[in-house]
Amino acid sequence: MSWVGHKITEYLMHRRTLFSVALSLACALSLLAACTRVETPKVTPVTVRLRIASDSAALPLLQALTSAYTTEHPNVVFGMQSGDAQTVANLVFAGQVDLAAVSILPPDAPDRPKPWVADLAMDGVAIIVNPANPVNSLSLQELRDIYAGAHNSWSDFGVTGLNDMQVAVREEGDGTRATFDSLVMGGQSLTSNAVLLPTVEVAMNFVSLQANAIAYVPSGRITGTVASKVKILSINGQQPTPANLTSGAYPLSRMLNLLAPSEPQGDLRLFVAWALGHAGQRVASNLNYVPAAQLPN
Repeated sequence: MSWVGHKITEYLMHRRTLFSVALSLACALSLLAACTRVETPKVTPVTVRLRIASDSAALPLLQALTSAYTTEHPNVVFGMQSGDAQTVANLVFAGQVDLAAVSILPPDAPDRPKPWVADLAMDGVAIIVNPANPVNSLSLQELRDIYAGAHNSWSDFGVTGLNDMQVAVREEGDGTRATFDSLVMGGQSLTSNAVLLPTVEVAMNFVSLQANAIAYVPSGRITGTVASKVKILSINGQQPTPANLTSGAYPLSRMLNLLAPSEPQGDLRLFVAWALGHAGQRVASNLNYVPAAQLPN
């Protein structure tokens, strides 16, 4: 073979080697690209079950909070119980629920550790009468006299045609009643003619059907759907509006609290942080409660 032929053969072999290397490199890059296109398997969220409870005053708020939270976190399932304030507190201390919303805090007891407590939102105790009743305002003293039996007729307030008052109260252990008894009655005995009503809904229906009735309910429970059926009285010239509750101008206000046996941890802590944060407090505001985050220190 001539020198020229030898060089041509050498050149062709070199080209073949470069082609093989390029082909191998292309295959490797193609395989690498195919591997990177494979989606990472999605982890199925583990179902989380949280046991919670609420008294009647805080129940609509807690239901709204859990519903909104579940929309964002569908793997979280809430088991809800309800009852009066004392029953709910007992569930907490017995370890039967992880968290509760209450309208009145349980008293300290020497035989149990102090619970974990956080402010959730504020509402008021609204005094309601039938829309046919021309009375629009009472002083705190006049309200106390009505529930003590010192006034038992609407004629004492210049009203004719309504006959004797039908005074309605909630059952013992109810958080709204405890607030009313503390802020209005102040230790004074309740009239023996008071009608005992078991729920907020029954109280509002009772007043809407009885022109001479008077009752009290959580202000947060009076929404647009029921406002036309009852009339909220001003107390000391003030209505239980969010602004008056925040400033303290309305005299019958109280804080709704979250209650737990100890400081929440894990998934429960995440829910509590959400409820006390911007998203949860916006839910409270939309339901006519005063967000705790907006209250002055």
